Amino acid sequence: MNTRSSNRLQFRIFAGSALCEAVRSRGFESFESLAEHVRSLPYGRTSNAANLWSVLQEARGTCSAKHRLLAAVAQDCGHPEVLLTVGIYEMSEENTPGVRAVLNAASLTSIPEAHCYLSIAGKRFDFTGLSAGSSSPFAALLAEHRVSPANLPEIKVKLHKDAIAVWAKDRGIAEELAWAIREACIAALAERSAIERVSSL
Repeated sequence: MNTRSSNRLQFRIFAGSALCEAVRSRGFESFESLAEHVRSLPYGRTSNAANLWSVLQEARGTCSAKHRLLAAVAQDCGHPEVLLTVGIYEMSEENTPGVRAVLNAASLTSIPEAHCYLSIAGKRFDFTGLSAGSSSPFAALLAEHRVSPANLPEIKVKLHKDAIAVWAKDRGIAEELAWAIREACIAALAERSAIERVSSL
């Protein structure tokens, strides 16, 4: 999930909004340096999903929290072409290493996941920071949706639960069980990220 940045993301962060001023106060003057820092942070949920700043405050974040922050900063800097995107994809061990045990325990090979990233003129940029698998999540996309940073928390959950509901019904699985399996996958990814971080120290 580590699509590298490009010159499209090489722009300065100007102190034109409270968010950008806060980011600059932490030493980030370019968007690319902020994005690479966010990529390096451990994968894990923050304590307050509604707080854009929590990724830097708590030094961690999921794909949603990380890319919501980045998209908001980019748009505050006058770059509306940097779009926050939610992609629904078939999550498997091959494209998301770390979920095998959970899926195997449920006798599944994949499950729909809602993944956030940035899009610019049709190109995708992923700063989640998880280990890359043998295939890309983008190769298993089922749908993509453009979302505003302000609306992401509510809209992403709805898009994801709708996708899970259809998927579960087609397979005769209770929707609640399917969602619980997905939640267990996310917990496994956070645990793997923490272990990898400790190993790299």
